[in-house]
Amino acid sequence: MHPHSTQSMLSALRKHITEWWSRPITHQWPFMVAYIVLIGWESVLQNPIPRWLIIFFQAWLAAGVIELLRWRIVKWLSYALVYTLFIIELVLEWHFGMYLSPTILTLLVETNGQESSEFLSALFKQQDFGATVAYIALLIAANITLEMGRRRVNAAINHAKTIKVLKGIAAVVLVSGAIFTAISYAGLFSSHEMNDIDEWRTHRRNPDDVMTKLIVAIFDTRLSASEMDSANEQTRHINVIPQQLDGDSLNVILVIGESFIRDHASLYGYPLHTTPFMDAEQQAGRLFTFTDAVSPYNQTTKVIRNLISCNSLGDGEHWSSAPPLTAVFKKNGYWVSMQDNQKSTDGHVLSELFEFSLATYLYSSQMVEACYNEMNDATYDFDGQLIDAYRKQMAKASDATHRFTVFHLMGQHVSFNCRYPHDHTFNHFTADSTTFRKEQWLTNDMRQEIADYDNATLYNDDVIRRITELYGKGNTVVLYLSDHGEEVYDYRPRSGRDDFSYGTDIQQGIRHQYCIPYIIWCSEQYKETHPDIVNRLRQYLDRPVAIDNTCQLLFRLAGLKTPYYRSRLDVLSDDYHCPPRMLNDEVNYEETMR
Repeated sequence: MHPHSTQSMLSALRKHITEWWSRPITHQWPFMVAYIVLIGWESVLQNPIPRWLIIFFQAWLAAGVIELLRWRIVKWLSYALVYTLFIIELVLEWHFGMYLSPTILTLLVETNGQESSEFLSALFKQQDFGATVAYIALLIAANITLEMGRRRVNAAINHAKTIKVLKGIAAVVLVSGAIFTAISYAGLFSSHEMNDIDEWRTHRRNPDDVMTKLIVAIFDTRLSASEMDSANEQTRHINVIPQQLDGDSLNVILVIGESFIRDHASLYGYPLHTTPFMDAEQQAGRLFTFTDAVSPYNQTTKVIRNLISCNSLGDGEHWSSAPPLTAVFKKNGYWVSMQDNQKSTDGHVLSELFEFSLATYLYSSQMVEACYNEMNDATYDFDGQLIDAYRKQMAKASDATHRFTVFHLMGQHVSFNCRYPHDHTFNHFTADSTTFRKEQWLTNDMRQEIADYDNATLYNDDVIRRITELYGKGNTVVLYLSDHGEEVYDYRPRSGRDDFSYGTDIQQGIRHQYCIPYIIWCSEQYKETHPDIVNRLRQYLDRPVAIDNTCQLLFRLAGLKTPYYRSRLDVLSDDYHCPPRMLNDEVNYEETMR
């Protein structure tokens, strides 16, 4: 073949390829602008470089479909989708302080005509609803203006001397966007369960645009339905060993704290006196403190699912493969009460105060019927208020001789200064209280945040006191643990939780985010009637504890005979063997902390 012919073919091919990828930009640029502004603008502002590239690539793909099909209906349907998603997100954020999520998606799908009418009626009455309509109308008018001038701008672009340079820049941006998109979405599209999506969403996400939120909501809803079907099946077919509960009354209480750093408790050697009640009870011989308890995750949702379920993570068991311990207690004759200060209780159609996956597990209609005799109908600013409210409703179970109560507290959840009453009792520690910390990088604001956390810990100690007093004179045992820890400038200038990017000191990161308090309090009557358990507590406090196996210990404390009890996972059993304690399903605790 003649060299000139070959060169002509290559030139034509190059021109064809350039024309192919650039046409969505040069011909459908008003739609791309609308897509970037409506779908991804907030995401772009949060993290300009990778997210802008991803949003640009998304806009190009959508415009490419329009340009490929060349059907006007496709373009208008695409515009309708973009504006619908934008309006939904705008209304949720401006009027309800929320975002597109699995819960919202489920509500949108399941809401009937009457509920939709009631919701729209309430929305129209919102004070700023007129401003929302005006804002949307302004965007639509601008969009129409761009579309009307599209052909003139296209002609100017094609005759511009810098067209090759512009196309070259666009090509680099497009390829970069494709790479970032592939990396960002790889974890999402390979998710097999809600845990995977939670992990991707929490630690590895780049995009956070409305389209991505919709995709995540669809994935999460689909996986949630599958996992909940399995959990419901386990709950419907709970095996029971016939037994007669002891004639004496027994109160078993599980208290799930929040973000409690073990090393901030004076009970565990912290220099400040943050746990005076627990310190005194330990001295009195009523409180027993385990020294080596580890949470499997540093996220509430993951921890609670595996804590409430009778599965064992160390044995490779998924939380949905076993029934919740609350259902086991109820099926065996206990009056079960759930008192959750983190759940949504206001009944609003768009209310979502904590993770979709956790709410689905704990409070689906099937689970509520199978697991609880009663639940709290309100949440409170402070955990002590929840305890006070529960005290008033305890008469409902006056005939129940055996009770199992779960308290899920706000504990020391951020923001720390909002977790305790600011009175003379609990506004106790100040920035000056942390003078024992000598690090040069500690600022006064950091020291105040540490003091706020310690005040929240002091208040949490008082909440535990109130809980023990509910049945303190009866036959009562209380197990307290925290879902996970936290960091509050404990060894580096950082507060919060993250993955295993702890710099050079992974052991310190694990110590503060995963090592938690694990405490059992026994009333005097419980000690008298269960001397064997008390002796075992004194003997085995240094054993390693995997908190996802807490149900095994609770079964022993309650004297419950159930096929779900496995002695090798009961920390007070003679044949106890702690399974491997994996953190976030990827790091072996024992191997890392050697």
